[in-house]
Amino acid sequence: MAQAVAELYALMPDTFTSARNNLAAEATKAGNKELGKALRSLPKPSAGAWLVNMLALHRPELISEVLELGAVLREAQDDMDQQQLRRLSGERQRLLRSAARDARSLAEELGRPVSAAVGAEVEQTLWAAMTDADAAAAAASGQLVRALEANGWDPVNVDGSVADPSSVRPLSASGGQQRRSASKPGTGSGPGGNQPAKKKSAVSAAAARALRAAKTSLAEAQRDAEQAEETLRAAQEEIDAVTARRDELTDEIDDLRDRIRELEHEIAATDRRSGTLERARDGARRTARAARRAVEKAQTKLEDLG
Repeated sequence: MAQAVAELYALMPDTFTSARNNLAAEATKAGNKELGKALRSLPKPSAGAWLVNMLALHRPELISEVLELGAVLREAQDDMDQQQLRRLSGERQRLLRSAARDARSLAEELGRPVSAAVGAEVEQTLWAAMTDADAAAAAASGQLVRALEANGWDPVNVDGSVADPSSVRPLSASGGQQRRSASKPGTGSGPGGNQPAKKKSAVSAAAARALRAAKTSLAEAQRDAEQAEETLRAAQEEIDAVTARRDELTDEIDDLRDRIRELEHEIAATDRRSGTLERARDGARRTARAARRAVEKAQTKLEDLG
């Protein structure tokens, strides 16, 4: 069962249902009806839960970093160490934001980009894993079926959050009761007996987180620079194309202006020719009228003689 669950919750969302049904049918066909029924009842993970599972599978170091910081935070909360809590609060916020960005980048790498809302679900689930050891174990299990929610430092409701609860074991690095009780006075090591080791561990974890944050910032800056260069190249190409088109239009305007001047000259010549023809027409009209009058006179004279 555990192996089948691990295989199913490592799949892409669009292949989960068919793969689950196939495994259930195979188990039933093999005579294990109870296993087949259990497999068929496994729920498809929500988008946020699926992405947390992918982080556990493909980015285990990120999950470990989140859970380590959560353990330190819970110890500080148990010890009522307000100074430590304040110091870690900013680190916690930066790590959660960075983890949410990494999760969305991973989703794109897997060909299943997610919305900002899903990224917020991932961040919320990882914060819940920081506040509660059981939630930490659920988030690291790789078989989360729903997002988790934290209400301050109250215990997180993890009921129904994992596909196979029986296969999820508490994490030794999640700040469980054993680790917390060992840090209390009067538990065999003497008051504050392990404080230097705890501080050294916290410093090492903080240094590792700082290094990871610096690498993440560098990668983001490089991506931003590449995008900016690409945007610059695209903008320059558009400017070059627009400039070339403007030169073409300017050449066309110059050609049209030359043509307009030629046409204006033709119009002037036509006007002059029209004036000459109009004057010749008027002279011909006067000549025709004089000729008609001469004809009329000659006809009248002829009639008088007859």
